[in-house]
Amino acid sequence: MKIILIGGTWFIAVLFATPVSSMSLFSSCDDGSSEPRPDWVSKPDYNLSGYYVGIGSSEKSAKVERQKEAEMIAKRDLVEHIEVTIKAENEQSIRVLNQKIQNDAQSKVTVTAEEVLRGLEIRSRWVDKDTCAQYTLMVISKKAVEQTKREKAMKSHLENFKGLLAEAANRNKNPDVNDRRKYLEDAQELFSETNFTLLPEENGKAFYEKQLNEAIASINKETSQAKGMALFVLNKDHNLKDAVIGKMVDQLRSTDQSTDRLMEKCDQELACIKTAKERGFSKLTILIADCQVGISQMGSLKGKLTVTKKIYDLDSRKILDESHAMSAEVIGWSNEELDWSAAAEKVMQGLK
Repeated sequence: MKIILIGGTWFIAVLFATPVSSMSLFSSCDDGSSEPRPDWVSKPDYNLSGYYVGIGSSEKSAKVERQKEAEMIAKRDLVEHIEVTIKAENEQSIRVLNQKIQNDAQSKVTVTAEEVLRGLEIRSRWVDKDTCAQYTLMVISKKAVEQTKREKAMKSHLENFKGLLAEAANRNKNPDVNDRRKYLEDAQELFSETNFTLLPEENGKAFYEKQLNEAIASINKETSQAKGMALFVLNKDHNLKDAVIGKMVDQLRSTDQSTDRLMEKCDQELACIKTAKERGFSKLTILIADCQVGISQMGSLKGKLTVTKKIYDLDSRKILDESHAMSAEVIGWSNEELDWSAAAEKVMQGLK
């Protein structure tokens, strides 16, 4: 109330001040929505056909911050709803895997909500012009989510395929040809399940199909070259030179062309058996050579070579034939004069 003088007359005036809070609200809410409060704000409904839905709100004073926070909360809300669905799917997948053999697990893949959030869409925004609260409605197509999940599954298939192919080609790590063939069979199965239209791979299906076919051809060639009978010479005391061993092998193969000498080092019978089986052979012949040197009554050196021939069935690891040991002696005045080659020839004549 205030007393003022107008034209010589005193008046009592009552002044009403506009509330400061209302002015500030009006000035800070110049982006307030003209539309009435929508149903998705008043009564949020997450059953939008064909979509996952997320709703977020923010009351921050700054317009930019308010909008960002509302979007972030809407995305978080949407993710929570997607995770409920994905968690159930993953748990079902795990139950299936626990009932199957390990190889089946290679074709399965689980995902998280964040991995499928492509194609997010801000469907609507609304700002309360009285409170400046911002509301954001965010959606993502369920088809887009499923598409991303399929793409991830195909990427997982392809990576597992590459890994199996590498194992099949690694003879040092996997010397057993049967193990490498099993890796290839698993790789073939994965390849048949891989949809390359979902993979923007630079190489493409034809490239990996060629790699697979080349690996299969290589394995087939390796096993076809393995004859029925592998042949090892076990030089127990290492007194026989390679040239002598070579002659022994040639003599044995001259009567049985089905034998195939293996050049890998073999110092024990079990190691020989393992190597031959890994190379794809079904049978194995081992010549076990033992050289002994003594002194004769005349004072010269007397060498005795004894060779035992064993034939194994590699599938059952049983000895099919163990010939009587054959021996031959040589005499010399020094180790250099001992003619082991002549002794080996005599022995092999008896073992043919």
